[in-house]
Amino acid sequence: RNLEQGKQYLRDRYQGELSRRYGVIASSRDKILSQYGIVNDYAVTSRLPKGPWFAEGPGHPDSCTNLETVATEFDAQGLELDQSLLAWGGDFVRKNSGWSIFGAREYRDQDSVKDPFELRRNSYRVLLTRGRDGSIIFVPKAEALDETYQYLIDAGVVPLESE
Repeated sequence: RNLEQGKQYLRDRYQGELSRRYGVIASSRDKILSQYGIVNDYAVTSRLPKGPWFAEGPGHPDSCTNLETVATEFDAQGLELDQSLLAWGGDFVRKNSGWSIFGAREYRDQDSVKDPFELRRNSYRVLLTRGRDGSIIFVPKAEALDETYQYLIDAGVVPLESE
């Protein structure tokens, strides 16, 4: 539940391996991650230089390996990283033993969206499968995410640190 620890893990794991690509990814519909240093709003992510973000190595200002800029499910769909750091947002959370999208940003054209829940679930499916070597999941320490965090631990996700 420590973003900086996840970033440091990636830097250490791939130190000296200039061909490796690792980066931060997050849902486009989350509303709380900016409080934790993950800027995933449309105004910022729409300007992401996708080619350089995925292709350029350490030292390039647009490289995913800087671990500063964020790609969303739209940017990452069909592409992979060696390892991803998924910032889990408040838009798809466990609540009362079920999944909730209550904390998701609304869709502009609500009438054209047939099943917003299915869209959120599919978005996290994309986000969870972007890392070839694996994924680190950052779940912010927030009461709204406590049940989600515990669910992931119960499902077998191993914490980088003991709490």
